[in-house]
Amino acid sequence: MIKSFIRRYWWMYLMGASFVILVDLLQLVSPRIIGNIIDRLKTGVEDISVLKTSLYAIIGVSLGIFISRFFWRIFIMGSARRFEYYSKKVLFEKLLSLPASFYDRIKVGELMARFTNDVAAVRRAMGPAIVMSVDAIFMTLVTVFAMGSLISWKLTWIVIIPLPPLALISAFFGRLIHTRFKKVQAAFAVMTDSAEESVSGIRVIKSYGQEKSRYEMMYAKSDDYVQKNISLIRVWGMFFPLIQLLASIGYVIAMSFGGRAVITGQLTLGEFVTFTTYLGMLIWPMMATGWLINIIQRGRASYSRLKELLNEETDIITKDPAKVEKLTGDIEINRLTFKYPNSKDAVLKDVYLHIPAGSKIAIVGTTGSGKSTLAKILTRLYPIPEGKVFIDGKDINRIDPAVLRENIAYVPQETFLFSETVKNNIAFGVENASDEEIIRYASIAAIHSDIENDFPEGYETMVGERGVTLSGGQKQRIAIARALLKKAPIVILDDCLSAVDTETELKIISSLREGIDLRTVIVISHRLKAVRDADIIYVLHDGEIIESGAHDTLMEKGGLYKRMYERQLLEEKLEEE
Repeated sequence: MIKSFIRRYWWMYLMGASFVILVDLLQLVSPRIIGNIIDRLKTGVEDISVLKTSLYAIIGVSLGIFISRFFWRIFIMGSARRFEYYSKKVLFEKLLSLPASFYDRIKVGELMARFTNDVAAVRRAMGPAIVMSVDAIFMTLVTVFAMGSLISWKLTWIVIIPLPPLALISAFFGRLIHTRFKKVQAAFAVMTDSAEESVSGIRVIKSYGQEKSRYEMMYAKSDDYVQKNISLIRVWGMFFPLIQLLASIGYVIAMSFGGRAVITGQLTLGEFVTFTTYLGMLIWPMMATGWLINIIQRGRASYSRLKELLNEETDIITKDPAKVEKLTGDIEINRLTFKYPNSKDAVLKDVYLHIPAGSKIAIVGTTGSGKSTLAKILTRLYPIPEGKVFIDGKDINRIDPAVLRENIAYVPQETFLFSETVKNNIAFGVENASDEEIIRYASIAAIHSDIENDFPEGYETMVGERGVTLSGGQKQRIAIARALLKKAPIVILDDCLSAVDTETELKIISSLREGIDLRTVIVISHRLKAVRDADIIYVLHDGEIIESGAHDTLMEKGGLYKRMYERQLLEEKLEEE
């Protein structure tokens, strides 16, 4: 990520570094002018215009420094901000490309920490650290050369004695800072995830009266973050004073040896003032080294965390892709045994089923039997063995995931709505959807009357974050309308009507049969009454299809389907009483 960015913006860093160097060169001029002024004042000046010229020169140098600093900030700091934008863009594109298995094992707070703290740390390494490194290296070399060539090499070699110990100390503390900052960032990710989870689940927390326990949990994680920061600060707090101590030692050496040289006449007072001014300028690079090591090591630690994300590989691979853009919806699953990544037990076992194009089938069964897994397999959210699942006669592994999902309208169990209007939520993913189309599919999903009569601003009503202002049934029906508006040839409804009553569910499914022609509709439901008019009903139990057929056929068999259906009818009668 950094290499590709530098290849694109290297010239901006080069320009910025040039202006930093120009600032350093200009800074070397003023001490020399001041030293000359002191020597002239000491010996006596006959022409005051000489002093005026020197003062004008100092003003001109200051103006040059002002302009040069402005431009290096534009080039280097501006590039660092561009990197921040670029890195977030690359990271977000990476997140969009990663499979569902990745999101099964990583938390939202962890991702947010990498998008905020980690990116900011790398940005500082790409901005202030670049300035400090160029400034420190060039200023050190040029200042040492100026001190030696213009004043005294002997005195210069003496005062730079603290520099070698500085390099050793920096290397030692750099490793400590790197290790401890990685722990700080990890603790921040845990704390962020807990905060995000608590805010998202605030209604559950309040309904169960768990405010105190969540507060204590958050307090503990925040305290862990603080302690890891304190551990880092201890290292940093020791490192920076050591740098200052070494810088001060150089100053003491200069005063001792330089003062004696002035007394013995080896140096003029002006030369000594120039030398000590240069030494003061040399102290800044020595102190900047401490800041530089800190920023670079933090940036390295954060960049390694970003690279972990960028190095994530998708497990959804399309080999020898078939040339297909539109599917008809003929689906065949041939003896499929499936287990989730990092799982030991198979969720589906030797499953076979055939769904003709344009048919309406239902998948029912006991809890945990693998119904939702079948839906996820058909949308290829997880890797699937070759030669087991076919759509329109083509192995699903040869169909590009983008093409596959374009041809499937999938409504999962967990309905997600965006913080947008009802209209925009229904039209999500469909460009330039007309109001007539939105109303039509909202009517098929049995949500149009609710929108018109119960929502304060109709289709322009804001639903709130994740649809919190709507009931569960309303959210589910809006999600169904959104899927139907897509006009995909395959529609999968994964138990997405659990929050509505049985009669409404039956009405919606009946509307699907009447309102959608030549589409393959797959309904996964735990309510058997709502799917009894399906062309074929597949009954899953413990990952296996144990029964299949139309409703009447399954009732005649007297198996699990009949027992489940009669039990549900009995439960409805008891509820009515």
